[in-house]
Amino acid sequence: MRDLAATSGQTLPLVVVFMFTILVFAGLVIDIGNAYRVQQALQASADASAAAGAGQLTKSYPPIAANAISAAQSYGSESGGKNPITGVPVANVTQNVTATCVTQGQFTCTYANTVTVDETANVPTYLLKLLGFSTIQLKAHAQACSPCGTVPLDIMMVLDRTGSMSSSNKLANLKTGVLTGFLPGLDPTADYVGLTVLPPDMNGTSDICNAEPGESYPPVNWGSTPYSDPTPTYLMVPLSNDYMTTSGSLVAGSPLVSDVNCMKAGGQTGYATSMETAYSELQKDGRTGVQKIMVVLSDGAANEGQDCQDTTTKVKGKTVITPDPDPHCMQPCQTAVNDAATFKAAGVLVYTILYGDQSSGTDCQTYQQNNESPAITSITAMQEMASPGDYYPDPIPANLTTIFQQIASDISAGSSRLVQ
Repeated sequence: MRDLAATSGQTLPLVVVFMFTILVFAGLVIDIGNAYRVQQALQASADASAAAGAGQLTKSYPPIAANAISAAQSYGSESGGKNPITGVPVANVTQNVTATCVTQGQFTCTYANTVTVDETANVPTYLLKLLGFSTIQLKAHAQACSPCGTVPLDIMMVLDRTGSMSSSNKLANLKTGVLTGFLPGLDPTADYVGLTVLPPDMNGTSDICNAEPGESYPPVNWGSTPYSDPTPTYLMVPLSNDYMTTSGSLVAGSPLVSDVNCMKAGGQTGYATSMETAYSELQKDGRTGVQKIMVVLSDGAANEGQDCQDTTTKVKGKTVITPDPDPHCMQPCQTAVNDAATFKAAGVLVYTILYGDQSSGTDCQTYQQNNESPAITSITAMQEMASPGDYYPDPIPANLTTIFQQIASDISAGSSRLVQ
């Protein structure tokens, strides 16, 4: 009996060690398995929060960071969030959300374009608690941007360089707006940009740098010999992506940047033919499956069409002058509105900027300087030309850079994505 007692005394420590080992493995299986489940849920919560926050950044301009942070918090796992984690008390979850300006790829930003979410959860344990481990701390990190500049775009700018642009520093502000507000918000690896102008280049060479101020087409030519000059050129720069380096620096010698810098003010206003030329370029050189964009800026009402000529005839010895019936001549604003409707029906997004103070509601005129019939103002024309929500009145020329930044942000709004 003494030997049996001695044997049982020796096996007891082994049983204790064995039971402890079983407890450890059971704890690892149950608690670590639960922790893995919680980690997946926590990461999904952080991803949803970051994406929801980034989605708010293009709802207004400048973006309201507080709205983005609030939206992100609403999708979190902490108290009040839409994604509580089963088995983890909301008091055990903390979330930190920031909205900052972060360069994403080639997209440079001025305001917040990135939402960062960090979540921490202290997960209660079951068996490991018996070993002194009451919780397991887990962390999740997510970052989403909007805009990010990754949605490919084909963009045609239609810019007004008429005589009225020489006042109030308008032309200088236009150049600054395009070069510092619009182009830097794009991605040259994905976005192609071209340029048409009004009035066109009368040299017929697309050489806007040598175009003389005051060149306009057509000139006022009522009842005289038809005007004969080189064919006017509206397309200054075809769609291209050489306007900016991949590091975000504008290329001064590129056709687009050079032509914007070279623009001179002169001539009268006619939207339609410039827009039609821009649309033709989008169809000709635009890429398949890429969103087409047209950005139209003008500081006044259209009052001219392309090559409008009175017809002079003799009737019973009397001179009869018949106006040119072309809608471009008699309804220059309405023709542009009709053109824009065709472009939009074909999937083109049309942004319009009515530049300068239009509080008087400038009337659109025929090439003979009579009001259009039916009457239409510059405000109505530019509003109706734009896609829904894409009309931008700008009564203060100094604000133009901000408006161009807003448009660049808006056209990239669909490119929001998780980046971390």
